[in-house]
Amino acid sequence: MNLDKFLINLQRVNSNEPEFIQSVRIFLTSVQEWISDDYRLNNAAILERLTEPDRVIMFKVPWLNDEGKVVVNRGYRVQYNNALGPYKGGLRFHPALTLGTVKMLAFEQVFKNSLTSLPLGGAMGGANFDPKGKSENEIMRFCQSYLLQLWDVLGDDIDILGGDIGVGSREIGFMFGMFKKLSHRHNGTFTGKSPDWGGTKLKAESHGYGVIYFLKSLLKRYDDSLDGKIIAISGFGNMAYGVIKKAIALGAKVVTVSGPDGYVYDPQGIDERKLEYLLELRATSQDLIRPYSIEYPGTMYYEGKKPWEVSCDIAIPCAIQNEIGINEAESLLKNKCGYLIEGADQSCLQEAVELFTSQGLVYVPSKAANVGGVGISSLELAQNNMKVNWSESEIDSRLQDIMERTYQLCCKYGSKPGGQTDYLKGANTAAFQRVTEAMMDQGVI
Repeated sequence: MNLDKFLINLQRVNSNEPEFIQSVRIFLTSVQEWISDDYRLNNAAILERLTEPDRVIMFKVPWLNDEGKVVVNRGYRVQYNNALGPYKGGLRFHPALTLGTVKMLAFEQVFKNSLTSLPLGGAMGGANFDPKGKSENEIMRFCQSYLLQLWDVLGDDIDILGGDIGVGSREIGFMFGMFKKLSHRHNGTFTGKSPDWGGTKLKAESHGYGVIYFLKSLLKRYDDSLDGKIIAISGFGNMAYGVIKKAIALGAKVVTVSGPDGYVYDPQGIDERKLEYLLELRATSQDLIRPYSIEYPGTMYYEGKKPWEVSCDIAIPCAIQNEIGINEAESLLKNKCGYLIEGADQSCLQEAVELFTSQGLVYVPSKAANVGGVGISSLELAQNNMKVNWSESEIDSRLQDIMERTYQLCCKYGSKPGGQTDYLKGANTAAFQRVTEAMMDQGVI
C-alpha cells in the first residue's frame, strides 16, 4: 500500500479534523515497516477500517443554570474499536473540545489500551462544557443531562466511561447516579468513582505514578535512576500531581509547574508541603499559578510562557495536546534535556518528535507512558466484579507490574541496532499488532 496516498485521501475525507489526522499520520508512519511486510493487512482493508471509528455519537446537552436559563452544549462519544473488548475511554469537559480532538483521543485510546495487554477496546467522549465557575448544582444538572443522551449505549460489557480533563470523581458520581436510576444496575460501567462506593485507591495519582514507573524502568536500563534528576513539567492537574508526588519520593527534583497564565520555576524543587499548597491553589484559583511564586519567595513566575526554556534532565508535559512544537523542542535540546516523557496525550507535534529522534533525545509517547490510568481503571473494574476492595499497596504493586510489562513490550518491538530503543515505534507496533490480529480473527464486521 502507498501510505502517502492513503494519508492524503484520509486528510481529504477528514479535512476539518487536524488533530485526528496528525495522530493517524504519526502512528501509521511509525508502523510502516510492519504494514508493508504483511500482505494480509491490505487484503483485509485494515488501515481503512482502523481509520474509521465504529460509531460517532454527537448530541445536544440542554441544562438549566442557576438563573433559570436553559443552556445548550454539544456532547460527543466516539466508540472507536472494540476488537479487544468493550469500549473504554474517558470523558473530557472543555470549552474548546471538538469532534476532531475526540476522534484523536479515541484513536489513541484504542492502542493505549492494547498496549496494556488488557481486554479493552477504545473510546472517548465529552462536551464543550466548562465546569470552571459553575456551581455544584449546575455541574450536576449538566452531567445528568449528558448521561440522559447516552445511557442506553453504555454498560460494563459495551462501553465503560472514565474521567479526563474537567471530569473527576464528582462528575463521575453525578453521571453514575443517573445511570443507576435509569438502568437499575450498579456495576462497573464507570471508572473513577469515589473509593467510598466502588472506586479504587490511587486513581487521582495513577496516571502520574505510571509515567514515573515507566521512566524508572527506562533509566534502569541505562544503569541510571531518578535520584538527583532535575525534572520540568507542565500543568498542575491530576497527572502533574501524580508525577510530582512519585518523582520526589524517588529522589528527583521537580522545578516547574504551569497553568494557563504562565509557569513557575522553583530552583529548590517542589516538596510535599508545596505539593499540598498546589492542591489548595488548584481548588480555589481557576488554574492560576502565579500565587505559588508569592507564597514561596525565591521562586520565579513567567507570565504567558511555557516551562520548556528551563534547564532540566527530564521533561514531562502534563497539560494538554500539542504543547511542544519545534521552538520548544529546540529549547529543550539547547538546555541538554536528555529525556522527554509525554504525560498528556499527544503532547508533541510531529516536527518536535522528529527533531528529538534525530538529535538522540529519548522520547516516550503518551500511549506508552500514561497507560497507568487505564491500568488502574481495569483494577477498579476487577474489584467491582469481584466485590472486593484492595489495599493501596496492592494497587500500587499491580500498577508497577502493568507499567513494567508495557515498558518491555516497547523494548521488544522498538529495538534498534546498537542497543537503543525507538519507544514510539515499539509502543505503536506492539499495540497495532494486537489490535489488527484480533480484527482479522473476527472477520469483516
